[in-house]
Amino acid sequence: MDFLNQEFYNLIGGKLVKAVKGGTMNVINPANNKVVAVVPKCTAEDVELAVAAANRAKNAWKNTYVGERANLLCKLGAIIAEHAEELVPMETAQYGGPVSKTRNFDIPAAVGEFELMAGMGRSVTGNTITADPLARIMTLREPFGVCGLITPWNFPLVTAVSKLGPALITGNTVVLKPPSCAPLTVLKMGEYAIEAGFPAGVINIVAGPGSEVGEAIVNHRDVNKISFTGDSHVGKRIMELASRQVKSVASELGGKNAMIVLDDAELDNAVEAATYAAFFNSGQNCGSPSRFYVQEGIYDAFVSRFVKAAGKIIVGDPTDPKTMMGPLAYNACLDTAERFIESAKKAGSRVLLGGERPTTADMKDGAYVMPTIFEVYDNKIDMMQEEIFAPVVGVMKIKTPEEAIDLVNDSHYGLCASIWTMDYRRALLMIDKLEVGTCWINQHLKIVPETPWGGCKESGWTKENSMLVFEEYTFHKHVWLELGDKPHTFWEKMIDLG
Repeated sequence: MDFLNQEFYNLIGGKLVKAVKGGTMNVINPANNKVVAVVPKCTAEDVELAVAAANRAKNAWKNTYVGERANLLCKLGAIIAEHAEELVPMETAQYGGPVSKTRNFDIPAAVGEFELMAGMGRSVTGNTITADPLARIMTLREPFGVCGLITPWNFPLVTAVSKLGPALITGNTVVLKPPSCAPLTVLKMGEYAIEAGFPAGVINIVAGPGSEVGEAIVNHRDVNKISFTGDSHVGKRIMELASRQVKSVASELGGKNAMIVLDDAELDNAVEAATYAAFFNSGQNCGSPSRFYVQEGIYDAFVSRFVKAAGKIIVGDPTDPKTMMGPLAYNACLDTAERFIESAKKAGSRVLLGGERPTTADMKDGAYVMPTIFEVYDNKIDMMQEEIFAPVVGVMKIKTPEEAIDLVNDSHYGLCASIWTMDYRRALLMIDKLEVGTCWINQHLKIVPETPWGGCKESGWTKENSMLVFEEYTFHKHVWLELGDKPHTFWEKMIDLG
């Protein structure tokens, strides 16, 4: 399905507008490399207008009753739910996510995120401090003001909502830049925001390339907070730019995640989870495992079943409800995946499944990579160290849990990992040694908005979701109310006030 006859606009100051200079850019369907829509291509001038609108609205929005802000979030979520059948084909066409995923996960998750943030945000509190009996000391949660939100393409609508919800409920106004290759559903949400009744300037959405629009948002003096989700290379660039103004940055970056399968693991569960977690959304998930460390006693059985299960994944047309895995989001992702596949082959790793581009009539023109599994003998090779963001994984045999811990930690990433064992005591002791932000036991890729998400090392330091997300969009203002008869000063006997 294409949307060439449908107009898409930016949202600036409560109005749907085209780019100031009239620029446009094509949105390409990665399943067939055909243009499906034309959207505005903004520049720094559009960012200037969007930030000015957000700046004008910030004080009134900050002083709006939190219950009213919550009601608006819920209204926007309800409108998204009402327009699900309009949004599903857009989400699928712009980045290749199977329609079964967009209908059953993306849209419900976006609605649920707004509802959760609306509820939890009404309970955000400060603290009182009892340090001095002659004072009342407290901290207040203050919004930053204008927040710049830069969102990724792998879950275009959901990741935008996961930033928009907490930013708005805590009293911030926003300038949101959706991914340039997949902006359709976020731009459409701008129309819904007007319908929901958000005041002008509270939500501003500008589409365009990160090199110009993203950097203009980061560099703008009136943008007080940046929240970015994406790869670590771009994250470092954003932090570099923001540091010039000592600007707060929330960064949810890449991962090279591991799954440790020990000899006493429940084999069927481990194989099912491995197949789903590694290849869901074509491996384009920052939490997907792409390194598997399997203890020698269960290694052969696990690998045999894993390869067999992955080989049954239905790959193809993302608009077909039966499809389980669609294409990668765009051709550059395909090039990256194929480069890592060739590198792994040259490094001596053995292909157990996949490794070739599909040539069938329905996939040959798209950015498809079949589920690919390597048997790997060296943890230092590129495919075991770098994020590929594709359905390409490596499996290594290990002798002990301690060896697995060392291999997992031998990475500059630290997002997540999982341990598969029936010995929970051992698993908990292992967790203490793993250098990651999230660790599952007998689970992987279970991410819900009520629980925090974020990593360490080069995976960033942000916590998204849960009550912890409100720390990202507020700062603590200290207030001291003096109850004593006179102010405290070390000079009180040294200076004559008469």
